[in-house]
Amino acid sequence: MLLRNSYHALVAGVFLLFSLNSLAEQTTKEQTVNKIDHLSIPYAKKHIIIDGEINDDEWSQALSIDLNIVNSPWNNKPSPVKTTAKIFENGDTIYISFIAQDPNPKEIIAYLGDRDSRLEDDVVGIKLDTYNNRRLSYELFVNPYGSQIDRIKNELTGSVNSAWDGMWQSFGKKTATGYQVEMAVPYHALNFDDTNEEKTWAIEFIRLYPRDTRLRISHIPLDRDNDCWLCQIPEAKGFKHAKTGNNVMITPAVVASNNDKRDIYSSQDDWHSETDTDAGVDLRWGINANTLLNVTVNPDFSTVESDAGQLNVNKTYSLFYQEARPFFVENSDYFSSNFNLVYTRNIADPDYGAKLTGTNNNHTYGAFISHDTETNYILPGNTGSSLKSLNEESHSGAFKYRYDFSEDFSLGAISTLRKSESYENTVAGVNTKYQVNDSNAVLAQVVHSTSEFSIEKNDDLSDQAMKISYEHNSEYWSVNAEHQSIGKDFRADLGFMPKADYQDERLLVDRYFYGEDDSIWQEAKLSGQWQIKHNENGELLEKNLASSFTINGPKLSKFDIMLTYADKVGLRKRDLDGLVSGIDYIEGDNSIDDNTDRFTEKLVTMFAYVQPTNYLYGEVYLSFGEKIDYQNNRIADYQEIYGNVRINPTSHLEVDFSYTYETLDTKEANVYNANLLELRVSYQFDVNSYLKLNVVYSDVDQNLENNVSAYSKTNSDLSTQLIYSYKLNPQTVFFLGYSDSSVQDDDLNDLRRGERTLFTKISYAWMP
Repeated sequence: MLLRNSYHALVAGVFLLFSLNSLAEQTTKEQTVNKIDHLSIPYAKKHIIIDGEINDDEWSQALSIDLNIVNSPWNNKPSPVKTTAKIFENGDTIYISFIAQDPNPKEIIAYLGDRDSRLEDDVVGIKLDTYNNRRLSYELFVNPYGSQIDRIKNELTGSVNSAWDGMWQSFGKKTATGYQVEMAVPYHALNFDDTNEEKTWAIEFIRLYPRDTRLRISHIPLDRDNDCWLCQIPEAKGFKHAKTGNNVMITPAVVASNNDKRDIYSSQDDWHSETDTDAGVDLRWGINANTLLNVTVNPDFSTVESDAGQLNVNKTYSLFYQEARPFFVENSDYFSSNFNLVYTRNIADPDYGAKLTGTNNNHTYGAFISHDTETNYILPGNTGSSLKSLNEESHSGAFKYRYDFSEDFSLGAISTLRKSESYENTVAGVNTKYQVNDSNAVLAQVVHSTSEFSIEKNDDLSDQAMKISYEHNSEYWSVNAEHQSIGKDFRADLGFMPKADYQDERLLVDRYFYGEDDSIWQEAKLSGQWQIKHNENGELLEKNLASSFTINGPKLSKFDIMLTYADKVGLRKRDLDGLVSGIDYIEGDNSIDDNTDRFTEKLVTMFAYVQPTNYLYGEVYLSFGEKIDYQNNRIADYQEIYGNVRINPTSHLEVDFSYTYETLDTKEANVYNANLLELRVSYQFDVNSYLKLNVVYSDVDQNLENNVSAYSKTNSDLSTQLIYSYKLNPQTVFFLGYSDSSVQDDDLNDLRRGERTLFTKISYAWMP
């Protein structure tokens, strides 16, 4: 109790110190950042062919803007290169062009790539807040070949939704003096207040210029002491004639597949084929510029590219995978909050879904419902979690509402539902953010869950979860102090919350340093973190200290080293017995003291990356020290090595290879060796079409004599995927692909293929 009171006093002191310091700075220091009042966006009755040819006559009525200020890593210094942007709108579309000059055009980093894959290239683009509430912003970028990058950033949570794909046009081309880009953003791709009056948005024009270091170039200065960069971009007035038009898009799709399976443990079993042809349809209806309705019927998600490989050995919590399915991705930011209460990867195989999202003045709202042919959820705990599945259909739904009282204060409510024949889980709560001043903010969320007719217990379960955090972000300091408490019976089955019966208090402090413009390093950071975790009864789960140093160097390089010292508990005795027997124990003693052993972990972690040439990128990760062997309840020597090399031999071809090696050893003998290899080869014919080969191989060798819970020495699997894709736009696509999977264990002498699939998909976005 004394330790917790000391923590609360420390947090209060840090909050008061930085808040008063920031207020003093704001009232006494000179305003070195000159604000631009607003931009007036011209209206012109003309249409432009997006071909990269920037004709003076076509762009004669556009507003011209010079990008001449470097915001990062330099602090509002003059740009070393000249960039000119132009913009106008015609009531249907916003047109933007960039002429990006370069003293050494051969050093331009640019390759053809699929959407959202080339942000590390030379790019130009815009940041657009269509409600001028400094909450969400569209970020649209284009590289010199016309490859698009689009995403939505949530300023309240700091999250970036890079899986969002808007319907807009672009074209890029290299020139003798650099490169130039044209963009056309139709209003039906955006959400905004649909009125006949002049509108006030916020817009920033940006160029990212990667050479020895990566420069962010803009037309405005930005104050590093104000963490909200979106809050600082100038208003853009105009758009009086902006209309979304007949904003209806119907996308029918046909999927055909041939799936072969066989029993890999029977040499006599032949392939068993199943051919399937299915049809589905998606509806996207912009009811008005504020409100969007998405409906999907019989969707097919089988052609989503394979997830990145992850090793799951000696890990006690469920792995997290990013969502990439279009129905769930669009406007997913409307459902984000401090806790991850909406994790749609839990919805495995939906046969229909509907979603309504919108913004009206200070009100933002979102709701969705879907029907899943199976039921997956995470069973949480304070020493580990597990993924559970029910052979039952289920309904999933979520509702989120937010009211912005001002630019500084927001209050929201959220509720989720997961319901099948044998159980039901509901969550409801509120969340808020208060921006004390430019550098300081407080975020909080409280939620309550009820689980009826739980599979794990006959009794109904209900409990609460709470998180409160203080954030300070300024030019030289960053501080994050957080307390969260999750009850032992709290469940968020639609979310990703793998921990319960858990209280966490954390303090993270970063100190930033900046080099001169011509120095060998540009930015450095020294960090320290203190963290302590208990269960609800106050029994210690973990306490740790960590310190790290990070520095950005030449050749777009970065180096980071971190030292970690942690006292942690292993698994409970009943969980260890369950690992040995293979029985998943649910009931039992949940206490920590006298029911677990405590260990001390000491780890050194290093990470570095560098881009020595335009076409070569490499990174390496190394971690070593003493770490808990959870399966055998002991401390062991741990090593992990990760390396990645990405090569672009031509503007069309990319080869990406990564390798992970992980080993655990005790004084007696080796526990396991794990290897993960990933090869991803992509040939981009143009910005619309590509051919990709993905190969993922994992191999875990367990020492059965030194690992009581292991049942197979050899554990290997190999998956391959070959996809051809043509995308006229994000919804009008053609896929043709092949995938297979192979497995090897102690009962098989080599890898044996047990499944192979040939599939094709055609969809067409029809806008009547």
